[in-house]
Amino acid sequence: MKAEYVKTDLAGFPYNAAFPPSPSQYGNDYHGYRTYNEESFFYEFAVQYYDLSFRYNGNYYYIMQRDNKAYLTDSEFKDKLEEFDNGNALLRQLKIEGRPLIGIINDVEDIDFW
Repeated sequence: MKAEYVKTDLAGFPYNAAFPPSPSQYGNDYHGYRTYNEESFFYEFAVQYYDLSFRYNGNYYYIMQRDNKAYLTDSEFKDKLEEFDNGNALLRQLKIEGRPLIGIINDVEDIDFW
């Protein structure tokens, strides 16, 4: 079951209603998002439910969604280290070095999908 913030556009494509894309402003290169990082977190992770890894200040982090919850996990996506209500809640509430992930999305590197 998808989170309540996942809506469908007129063409039938899912999108993140809390962090909507803007193809008219940013084009279609990143599903309507300004950057690859925004597309990765707001669309691929939060809407498509892809497991995601990324690096920030030399440290790697791993996030996933299962059973209508979102998690910070270990590198094998087995041990759930922190739990959140959904993907967008994780983006807003997960602290990386004391900063909310949402505030550093465009500063992370080495994003990969699993």
